[in-house]
Amino acid sequence: MKKKIKELNAPQPVLNTVLALLALCALLPLILIVIVSFSSRESISANGFTFFPSSWSLEGWQYVFEYGAQVGQSYLVTIYETVVGTLLTLLFTSMFAYALSRRDWALRGVLTIFLLITMLFSGGMVASYMINTTVYHLKNNLLILVLPGAVGAFNVIVMRTFIHSNVPDSLIESARIDGAGEFLLFFRIVLPIMVPSLAAIGFMTAVGHWNEWQTALLYITDSSKATLQLMLIRIESSIAYLRERLAYLSAVELEQLKNAPNESMRMAILLVTLGPILVAYPFFQKYFIKGITVGSVKG
Repeated sequence: MKKKIKELNAPQPVLNTVLALLALCALLPLILIVIVSFSSRESISANGFTFFPSSWSLEGWQYVFEYGAQVGQSYLVTIYETVVGTLLTLLFTSMFAYALSRRDWALRGVLTIFLLITMLFSGGMVASYMINTTVYHLKNNLLILVLPGAVGAFNVIVMRTFIHSNVPDSLIESARIDGAGEFLLFFRIVLPIMVPSLAAIGFMTAVGHWNEWQTALLYITDSSKATLQLMLIRIESSIAYLRERLAYLSAVELEQLKNAPNESMRMAILLVTLGPILVAYPFFQKYFIKGITVGSVKG
């Protein structure tokens, strides 16, 4: 049997070459986005998207940085949403998961049912909007960006599974015998063991907050509180609006719109939003892979 397995295994150099080619294929779209963002309007018009443009230009980036102050403010709002939202999600989710993992807790069954109900039913967008604006008064409030998604049923289930698999009951009982209370037990013993699942869920939550724009579109009308995604969408919408009103524009505005590097600007905008995620992922990769394999069957 071992001989057959060895015969099926490909030589290491061949395997490395195949994996390198697959990695290159995965990077090609990102490389193309970078190249197009530095391509001139004339080159894109003549040749389309290509890895070898006929001429280069910084016009796309110049149009983006014309909104420099607004981009900086939106970056701060997005960083606030990502950091605060992720920390709140990890705190509430981990505490909820720990409570549900305790078999001796009386409310464990009831709260599990409530948790599962949220996976099957939702109040809908209209009801949520009415409650958040008229009851909680969260219109143009940055808390609306972090509170609604602070606890998710899927994340709680993943963390509870991780606790069941990695935190033995004997460890909990030993800590209780030594006089540890529930908060001390959770923060000093259970939480450090949960680092892989915290990193995996934290990374997915951070990516979700960084790319989120629908909530901001519904609740944020103050431009000083607009997230990065919302601000970039508004820039794109403004250009599209001007293109739809060509008959009503002055000669100067028509010339400016004609010379605007539309496609290169879009790619530059895309790189502005992708940058922090691309930088952060390598640091979380080890914990991310370990965290998402919680509960998997090992052969």
